[in-house]
Order: sequence, then C-alpha cells, then structure tokens
Amino acid sequence: MFDYGLGASLSSFADYLVVPEQIEAIRNSEIMTFELNAQMFFYDYDGAIRKEFKAMLKETGKRVISYHIPFFGYDDLSQPCEATRLRALSRFRAHYATIKEFGCRYIVLHPSQEIRTNVKAERDERINQLRKSLLEIENDMKELNVQLALEFLPRLCIGNTLADMDQILEGMNEELFGVCFDVNHIMNQYPLIPEITRKLGKRLFTTHISDYNGIDECHWLPGNGVIDWKGFVEALKEIDYKGPFNYEIRHQEGTLERQLQTLKENFAYIRSLA
Repeated sequence: MFDYGLGASLSSFADYLVVPEQIEAIRNSEIMTFELNAQMFFYDYDGAIRKEFKAMLKETGKRVISYHIPFFGYDDLSQPCEATRLRALSRFRAHYATIKEFGCRYIVLHPSQEIRTNVKAERDERINQLRKSLLEIENDMKELNVQLALEFLPRLCIGNTLADMDQILEGMNEELFGVCFDVNHIMNQYPLIPEITRKLGKRLFTTHISDYNGIDECHWLPGNGVIDWKGFVEALKEIDYKGPFNYEIRHQEGTLERQLQTLKENFAYIRSLA
C-alpha cells in the first residue's frame, strides 16, 4: 500500500496545462504519479508544453499512471443505440496513441454518462451494452498492456453500487477489468466504504481520493467530510492494495505551489493512519 507514493489527477490543479510554470511547480512537488485526461493539452497547439511535461517525467522518475477517458454522452460505451455505441467505441480507441505515448498502466472509464432512470430493464440494457463494449476491446487491453478500471459513479449512473459493478464484471477477465473506487461518489453509502473495499479485493485497480458531505460528490480534501479514512486505509491494508492513491479534488485556493504543499500534508496525514 502507498507503493506508488502520492498520486493526483492533474485536473485537481488545472483544467489545462498551458504555461511552463505549471510544469516547474509539478516537478518540485511530492506527487509521483498522475492521472491524465484528454483535455489537459487542449491549448498546447504547438506541443511545447507536452514536450516539456514529458521531459520532466523522464528527468524526475514521475509517471502518468492512468488515463481518464472522456465521459460525455458521445463517449458512453453503454449507449442503447447500437450505432451510437459503436461510434463511442471508435472514439475510445482514438485515445490509444496517448495511452501508449505516456506508458499508462490504467485506463479509467465511466460505466455510463449521467442517466436518470432506475428502471431495472433500462439499466440492464445499458449494462449489457457496456459488457459488449468491454469484450470488444479485451484484446486491445492486452496489446496495450493496460488494465481498465470502471469508476464508481454517483446518483443514478450505471456503476453506482457494488451490485452494478458485480453485474458488469461477472465473467470478465479479472486481470484486465476492475474498478476505480471513487470514494466521494457513493452518496449515502459512505459507512460502507471499508466493506466495499474488502469486497472489491483484487478487483480494485485504482482510486479517486476525496471527501464529501455524504449526500453528493464534493471532491473535498480528505478530513473535511464524512468519510472514515482510518477505516478505509485499514481495509486497503487488509486486501493488500498495491495500486495508486490518486487524489481527485476540486481546485483549492492559493497558488499552485500552495495547493501542492497542502496535498503533500494531507497525504502525510492519510499515511499516518496506516
């Protein structure tokens, strides 16, 4: 546990990487692993920031360990419309070049877009479509040498309960398909976080770490909400979790350097609970 050190989604600090000063602050931080998303280099038209970021990774030993697939409706692999699902699958594959470029270990995928139904037949249809999509990219995951982690989602999204995850992953290759446990996404289930962690076991590939109010996602720093962090850390220890401890928090006040220092201090607090 904590083998990778401090991890964070780059989106926790910036919507986009656009200036060298951001790279320098990240270079000097304690963060060792990053989660990248598709928009991070959106304004880097000439590729200069991308090049500088990659040079920083090489020089420091830090790494991009996970890549978060976009989660808009166009990217939803659970789409009931078959033509729309196949288009989303094509968009998914378009990210392979970046995943290979950065040597990512994990792909993080939302099981669905934001949906507004609790009708079992409709949810089952979406889960079946998602499972079809996963089976169609199984060989791709092998060739890329990555593991795909389905993210726990809030509200009525597919993947908002352990039962949903079990239904999605039933019979799937356990070495390729697992879970990204976003502990801030499970609404009023927060007392069950340690239990869910234990039940996930080796299916738990990676994490999104933040706190919340027990009602809906807030992406606060750990310790500012309702989550029992000691209980969670103990559960991770029990299952011998070896994946990233990846913070995904809302932008904090202050300079980027101050935000990174705050994260370092918070991680030290979490580690003290182990």
